[in-house]
Amino acid sequence: MMLSPKQIAEALQVSESSVKRWCDSGRLQTQYTSGGHRRVGTKSLLQFLRDSNKTLVHPEILGLPAVQGEEELNPETLSEQLCEALLKLNESRCREIISELYLTGLSVLQIMETVIVPALHLIGDRWVCGDAQIFQERRGCEIVTILIHDLRRMIDEPPAEAPLAIGGAVSGDLYRIPSLVIETVLKEIGWNATSLGENLPLETFASAIEALKPTLVWLSLSYIRDTGQFLKEYQNFYEKYGDRVAIIIGGRAATPELLQQMKYFSYCETAERLVELCQTWTSLRQPAQSS
Repeated sequence: MMLSPKQIAEALQVSESSVKRWCDSGRLQTQYTSGGHRRVGTKSLLQFLRDSNKTLVHPEILGLPAVQGEEELNPETLSEQLCEALLKLNESRCREIISELYLTGLSVLQIMETVIVPALHLIGDRWVCGDAQIFQERRGCEIVTILIHDLRRMIDEPPAEAPLAIGGAVSGDLYRIPSLVIETVLKEIGWNATSLGENLPLETFASAIEALKPTLVWLSLSYIRDTGQFLKEYQNFYEKYGDRVAIIIGGRAATPELLQQMKYFSYCETAERLVELCQTWTSLRQPAQSS
């Protein structure tokens, strides 16, 4: 979405001349039409707002939900608020919380790790205790996928030459959110990351490796239907591809007992750990600066 200085001025409740000065000074990344008119992409404006700490008074102009202007953005409090909004199936309030967090300058990883994931854990705890119904948990998960896609739209697409990572959940594992989280946080740090989905047999990961030639493959193990069968298939998979790509294992079903019977490049307990690994990888691939 490309915005005119007038639209931006209305969204921020500032003068149009101020917006034009930001454009002309380079503070606000600007493109020009064939007629010489200034136009600013939504992502560029969001980055400007995060860097300058300016307030988005009318986010609806950018297609974003309204925010309530919380005085204190405490992650624990907001994860509880997000949990309540998810249980009430209040999609609008959920999107308000996430948009506000992003505009304060938090990274996508921080939002995922400190607010969204803890909110899902709270819902799980309530379901175990009988304080939440299955329909609330299921719809809550659907809303979370919407929130993740909202965050994806706010970050720039990595360049075509960026390293490629693919992954997903193995056969029997129906949890798609972990791989959506990984896809999004890796895109934020500049990787071309693609989630292939959930409930995928290892042979289709093999086909994807042959077709896409990725640098890294993540396997999400939230649930394993048959451990013995999985280990047998995984051993064959690793023997063929372990030297060709970096295989990353994660998920709550990846117990110490299971990991002892597997070979892999790295085990990442959290998305944060995987991001650290990929950032290190990227820094090692960059050419040394000449003095």
